[in-house]
Amino acid sequence: MRLRLQNMVLFKRWSGLRVAWSAAEQRVAAALFLWGVGEGLWMYIRPLYIAELGGSPVEIGQVLGLAGLGAALVMLPTGRLIDRFGPRRLMIPGWWLGLAGTVGLALAPDWRWSIPAFVLYAVSSFAVPAINAYIAQEAMAHHASFDPRVAQSAIARTNAAYLSGAILSPLAGGWLGELFGLRAVFWISAVWFVLSLWVVLGAPGLTGSRPLAGEPQRAISITPGRWFSVVQARVFVSLAILFFFMAMGYTLVPTYLENVLGLPIGLIGGLGAATAAGGVFWMLALRQRPPRLALMTAIGLVALALAALLYGSTGWAQLPILIGVYFLLGVYQTARVLSLSVASQHVSTTRRGTSFGLVEMLFGLGSFFGPAAAGWLYGGVSAQTPFLVALAVLLALLGLGWFIFRPPNAQAGLNA
Repeated sequence: MRLRLQNMVLFKRWSGLRVAWSAAEQRVAAALFLWGVGEGLWMYIRPLYIAELGGSPVEIGQVLGLAGLGAALVMLPTGRLIDRFGPRRLMIPGWWLGLAGTVGLALAPDWRWSIPAFVLYAVSSFAVPAINAYIAQEAMAHHASFDPRVAQSAIARTNAAYLSGAILSPLAGGWLGELFGLRAVFWISAVWFVLSLWVVLGAPGLTGSRPLAGEPQRAISITPGRWFSVVQARVFVSLAILFFFMAMGYTLVPTYLENVLGLPIGLIGGLGAATAAGGVFWMLALRQRPPRLALMTAIGLVALALAALLYGSTGWAQLPILIGVYFLLGVYQTARVLSLSVASQHVSTTRRGTSFGLVEMLFGLGSFFGPAAAGWLYGGVSAQTPFLVALAVLLALLGLGWFIFRPPNAQAGLNA
């Protein structure tokens, strides 16, 4: 009987099936689902809207690049503020700013007026590390152990809710744009954002600056009193490299399919649904695995996708392989979420917000500079070069990451 009970306990610990989903998490997940619906309506037609407002291709790139860079730069300061004042004070303003930016886009008379609106909307993403910190805090407050998979699972569930909302709404956004005009799409999106804000304002357990009751403060033995130790610097530099080369391999896949493989634009757009579905699937499939193992799996899946794109996407099986490639690439956003858990294992609990903000900043910078490097290699060397370079670096990280991302004082098995 004792052996049977021990086996049941081990199964619960390894399967993660008993990680509770609190009312607060459910409320935030519902709000993010609604936000994903609203954002998905126009996220993929942004360049078309700027062009409709009179922007040239160069100006389109400048507007979107400035917005992306602004979003990346606010992440680390936000993380520090989260640790000082608590996540709630940063969460709700992000919702308001995102709504204001969307209304500004709907009102923009020309492309120049879209710049502050796009930047405002992008900067509102400072709520992302606050949301993740709040969800992690809430999950750990209702769980007895320090198993990092508890927070990781909760964060992944809420992010999967957002991705689920954005699966079909891009198709609806294109249809609405053709029917009513692109400006109307932003007004419709704003309605969804109002609903999202209303839902999140009712989330229970938002306690402002105080840590949620029940979460003990965990210390890390590796020089917790200063930023950065050698181990911490190694982890975050490795994450920066990972995000840069993942973005390099991810961004120009549609261009490669059109220019090299000769696929029609309509088919390429349809393949995007496989990426959205893959994002939800991998988020849920990897959320309860040990953080280091889960992140290594995500890196391996992206490498597999790039290898299949370069060496398997020809012949009679081209379309099924490309669907598989796009499905695997859905793990790109999952890797960002998994990196939060890996990073948080190397800092004290009181610096969780800072670590989350730093990870989001590195991801944003990678998303900004990685595509630029990919474009330079694509046009200056060959169409295959950015994918080959990204594949080589990801394979190297797949080997080295197992040692780089090893948590301090890791116990064999469960938390590794």
